[in-house]
Amino acid sequence: MKVIVFVGSPNRKGHTMALVDEFVKHVAGEVEIINVFDELRVKPCIDCGYCRKKPGCSIKDGFSGILDRIQAADAYVIASPMWFGTITGPLLSFFSRLQTISCGLIFRKDTVSNWDKAGVFIMTTGSKWHSMAKSVETTVEFVFSHLDAGIVDFIYASKTDVLPAKQNRQALTRCEMAAKRLNQWYADKQEGKFYKYLYHSANYLNVEENTMKENQHA
Repeated sequence: MKVIVFVGSPNRKGHTMALVDEFVKHVAGEVEIINVFDELRVKPCIDCGYCRKKPGCSIKDGFSGILDRIQAADAYVIASPMWFGTITGPLLSFFSRLQTISCGLIFRKDTVSNWDKAGVFIMTTGSKWHSMAKSVETTVEFVFSHLDAGIVDFIYASKTDVLPAKQNRQALTRCEMAAKRLNQWYADKQEGKFYKYLYHSANYLNVEENTMKENQHA
């Protein structure tokens, strides 16, 4: 199993990385960590329209090579502290370049959603409030939909200014459990029985349509 972890924190020894380290310890497979603060040369999408007609991107900054590695992976982890109510700005900017995938689905018609990959989201915050995760979960669901990934789990460590993530036993246990679920998902994928039990947002109707088509042919 090839897993790519996207890290949206500039703090290499902070709360987010503490949870990433715990998660990675339990993953049975090859793990690549992409910290977007190492990839600041990757510019945000400028909506130039290039990828509506051609695959790839008009911006020549090395993202195409990263995209090849992303598309070759089996599973993804998005790990970020919450900044201004969502994932960090550089991480959101980085993910905007996935626009070429959605244009392949919508405009070029050379891309098909198979929903044969998996995703895990890890978030840390210094505080906690009612409905805190709504906006960030919507953003992450959108990214995972571009990556063709069903969702294994969302993991949160809040109030990190009071309880450091590396001491948050609940969050650390959730990381271990999510990694083991991901391992099981991949084993099931190898046996052809992986599709049904991952979570997909109801916002993405093509998932429901694909499921209906499968049921019709079952």
